[in-house]
Amino acid sequence: MNPSAADTPRAERNLCRTLAVAIQFLTRVPMPGLSGITADQYRELLRRAVIFFPIVGGLVGCWTAALFVGGLWIGFTPLVAALISLGAEALLTGAFHEDALADTCDALGGGWTRDQVLEIMKDSRLGTYGSVGLIIGVGTRAAAMAAIGAANMMTAAIVIVAAASLGRAAIVLMMATTDPIQDRNSQAKDISGSQTIKRALTAALISLPFWIMWPVTLPVVAGCSLLASLLVLVWFRRKIIQRVGGTTGDLLGCSGFLIQGVILVGASAQ
Repeated sequence: MNPSAADTPRAERNLCRTLAVAIQFLTRVPMPGLSGITADQYRELLRRAVIFFPIVGGLVGCWTAALFVGGLWIGFTPLVAALISLGAEALLTGAFHEDALADTCDALGGGWTRDQVLEIMKDSRLGTYGSVGLIIGVGTRAAAMAAIGAANMMTAAIVIVAAASLGRAAIVLMMATTDPIQDRNSQAKDISGSQTIKRALTAALISLPFWIMWPVTLPVVAGCSLLASLLVLVWFRRKIIQRVGGTTGDLLGCSGFLIQGVILVGASAQ
């Protein structure tokens, strides 16, 4: 047998497993094909799966956009449709990024020292800063979606999908440009420290089908929103380096939520 032919099914199987790990990590969709792998194998697959985060984000965005447009089509008001679709998204993802936003707001808002910030971030309880952050964050996303949907349903679908994909791309970029906290054992430390700018660019490029229609249909708005997203990401990176010296899983997840919100707000401002 030709060795290259024998390697092809194995490569395809590894690729499928890597994508499955990305889906399992970012959502609550069960992946039965991963049941037989060891913890070390899963950790290695997760390091490689980061490149697929924007694709998974785009798929999540498709789910949210479909429910939002469907709600508008059957007669819900834009705000009600937005809230229902965001609730369904939280069910799909396990409120993964919302939890990161709340933990980050509690930690950065309530912690005075580095140790206090990290300790609060590990606490599963929701505090005042986290509650306010969730209300403002989710409320802003819902209001922006409602404003875009009231103007044009198709534009709303395009922007929702693009924001979801590029929000996860921002997480990969943060991993590639910011070192994880070294004195804390976490999954983020294991996977983010090995990411590179090249992998971040590759992640953005392979997810192109999910977000390219946004700059095509709204070039000026998209350009301004991308610039604003970059500025927010730079500001957030600088802030967390000053406060704790690097990234954690919650801080990475929060960065994705922030960029998603910036893109939606930018599109609603047109």
